Amino acid sequence: MREMMARLLDAYREYFHAVRESYLRSDNELAVELDKARHEGRLARSNLEASVDRFNAEPRSGTDPEGAWTGILATSHRLIHSVMALEAGLTGSTPAAARPEFRTFSNEVEVTLHSLAGALRGSPLTQFELPDLRDLHHALTRAGDSVTERYALVNIETDRLTNSLNTLSEQVLSMLASGAAPQEALNPTTSRPAQGAP
Repeated sequence: MREMMARLLDAYREYFHAVRESYLRSDNELAVELDKARHEGRLARSNLEASVDRFNAEPRSGTDPEGAWTGILATSHRLIHSVMALEAGLTGSTPAAARPEFRTFSNEVEVTLHSLAGALRGSPLTQFELPDLRDLHHALTRAGDSVTERYALVNIETDRLTNSLNTLSEQVLSMLASGAAPQEALNPTTSRPAQGAP
């Protein structure tokens, strides 16, 4: 299960990277990369959902983290919805030059996703080693004119992204610290992405 979750975070990091690069470049050169990353995210999510369903159906003692995995999955769903909203903003808002603070913030979002995936694969990680996304988001919202349509949209969706990723970090690290998370990676039962969100 850990490996399946790590793969999901890797896929979401690649998708977020394609979205942030589209904002930074302000062009349509990354359309193919966006489509591919979105597809990979959907596939990874479909595989994880199948694994969580099987895990929840298995008999186990009361100490097993059934609720933990369900909670992590729900938080990851909120996380990716904010990234999808950012992608929608590329065509739904008037283009504006990306703020330097957006580059800094998005770099650290990728660092956080990479670090959590590594922790799920066994690398040591504490909350104190993760970037302070809330502080970086505050810096982002203070930059530029907040009434600019694109800046306002980015401010809102990155706030949701920050909330979700901070919650996800707490959930993953808490579960790993408990030592209760299963080590084995469950084999996916599907090779096709589910409909809807990644």
